[in-house]
Amino acid sequence: MLKTGGGSIINTSSILGTVGQAGVFAYNASKGAVNILTKSFAHEYAGRNIRVNAVCPGYVETGMVNKEALGDYYDGLVANHPVGRLGSVDEIAHAMVFLSENDFVTGTVLIIDGGYTAQ
Repeated sequence: MLKTGGGSIINTSSILGTVGQAGVFAYNASKGAVNILTKSFAHEYAGRNIRVNAVCPGYVETGMVNKEALGDYYDGLVANHPVGRLGSVDEIAHAMVFLSENDFVTGTVLIIDGGYTAQ
């Protein structure tokens, strides 16, 4: 990107980089590090036309995170999302497209979590 005149970097983090959760402290710490790295790189490279942002998805319906795989635990996850459901892969992808196309956004850590962290 330095040689070609710029670009967009989008790091993938997690809501667990913004809030704590018991039993996953190393994961929380690593995602928190991704968030501050994103902001630091945004400052470092803004003058070189490189934008750096991150997305922090909440729980997303996937092959590993679904009712069949998680049973009753799944219902608890859904209950922690004020919108009443988990996110979709497409919703996260649309946010990433927005970040990649908007030339004025850099240093943003975008939380996409159906209200999970708003509580």
